[in-house]
Amino acid sequence: MQRRYFIGLLGILGIGGLSVYGLNRFKISKYWPDNSQFFNACFDSQLPDELANHEVVLSAFNGIDTTQLWDGHVHLLGLGDTESGIWINPRYSNPFNIKHYALFHFYTNASCPLPGMSVDEGFVARLNSLRLGRGSRFVLLAFDYSYNEQGERLPDKTAFHIPNSYAARIHKQLPDTFEWLASIHPYRKDCVEALEKAFIDGARGVKWLPPAMGMDPASTLCDRFYKAMAYWDIPLLCHCGDEHAVSGTDTQAYGNPLALRRALDQGVKVVMAHCASSGSNRDTDKGQNGSWTRNFDLFARLMDEPRYEGLLFGDISGMTQINRVGPILDTVITRSDWHSRLLYASDYPLPGVMPLTSLKMFKEKQYITAEQAKILAQLRQHNPLLFDFVLKRLVQVQGQHFGTAVFHTRSLWTGAKVFNKLDKKA
Repeated sequence: MQRRYFIGLLGILGIGGLSVYGLNRFKISKYWPDNSQFFNACFDSQLPDELANHEVVLSAFNGIDTTQLWDGHVHLLGLGDTESGIWINPRYSNPFNIKHYALFHFYTNASCPLPGMSVDEGFVARLNSLRLGRGSRFVLLAFDYSYNEQGERLPDKTAFHIPNSYAARIHKQLPDTFEWLASIHPYRKDCVEALEKAFIDGARGVKWLPPAMGMDPASTLCDRFYKAMAYWDIPLLCHCGDEHAVSGTDTQAYGNPLALRRALDQGVKVVMAHCASSGSNRDTDKGQNGSWTRNFDLFARLMDEPRYEGLLFGDISGMTQINRVGPILDTVITRSDWHSRLLYASDYPLPGVMPLTSLKMFKEKQYITAEQAKILAQLRQHNPLLFDFVLKRLVQVQGQHFGTAVFHTRSLWTGAKVFNKLDKKA
C-alpha cells in the first residue's frame, strides 16, 4: 500500500487528524498496522484451548464478577437487508465517495457478520458469540436521524439510522446477552413521548452523538428532555470531543464537554464517551470566546467539581486507540480517584478495525509485556471484544492499572427508577 494512500486512510479513520499535509508531525512507521494487517481475519470466535486457558487471558478475569460486566458502548449495525428498519445513507455504498465507502467497509470487516444469512442477522449472530463470560452483557446503541432546530428531520445530514424498535427487538430476542440504549434527538417535537416509549420497551439509557447528529447539549431546546431524564433518573451516554468516524452535521463545537453543564445542573446523570479525549473546544466557562482548550482538560475540570460527583462519569471506550495512547491514557489510569466513575466500554466494532490499535506501540511504551502482546494479537483474530477487555485489564502505567470498579458497570445502567423493582428481583 502506498504511503500517501495509507496517510489518507488514517485521516478517514479519524486518527490524530492525519493528512498528507501533516507528514512533518508524524512518523508513518508509528501508525503502520501490526504485521501490516489492515483487515480483520474474522477467525471463529471459539478460542483454541491453549489460548482460552493461557494465563494472560485467565488473569484478566481475576477479581471480575462477570455478572456486573456490561459493555456500555456497542454499536448496532447492519445493512437494512431484513425488516430491521435500518437505513444507511447512500453515500456509504457509493465507491466514488471514497471516504464514506472505505469507512463503511472497515466497519463491516471489523464486525465480521457471519456468512450464510443477511448482514443484519450475521452482525447480531457474530456479536452474540463474543460474550465475555457468564452474565456479561452488551449494551447496544440505536441511532436517531439528525434534526434542525425546527424539529425537522435531516436525512441528508444523517450517516445512518438504527431504529429504537430494532434495538428493543434484539434485546427481547436475546435478553441474556443484549441490553440497549435509545437514541432520541432532543429537537424532535415528540422527544419526551419517544423517551417514555423507549423505557417502556426496556431501554437502559439514551445515546447522543452531537457533532454528527446536530444537537447542542447547551441549548434551551434540550430542557424538556433533560427534565424528563432527570425525573426518571435515566442516564445519558453522550459523545464528547471531536468526531470523525461518523459523518452528519459536522458540528464539532457540540462535542464540547462544557455544553453538558446544562444537563448536569438539571440533575441528569451523564456518561461522557471516551472521556472527551479528542480535539479541542472553546473554554466557554470563560465566555464564548474563551481560549481553545483540549476537550480532555475540560472533562477533567468537570470531573473534579464536587457538585458533579454521582452525576458525571466517563467511559473508556477508544482509550487504547493509537491517537489516545500517551498522556491522556496515562492520566485516566493514574487518576485512581476517578476509577469509581469510569466505565468499561469497547466502542465495538472499532476494536476490530486493525489500524486503530497498535500492540507494537503498547509494547514499546511498556504498557504491556512482549508475552502479553503476543497473546493479545492472537485474541484479536478471534474475538475483538475479549481482546479489548484483556488489553484494558493489562495496560499499566508505573505499576498502576484500571481498578476493578471500572469493569463493574451494571449498576450505572440499572439505576433508572423504572427498573428498580425489576432489577432487585434479577
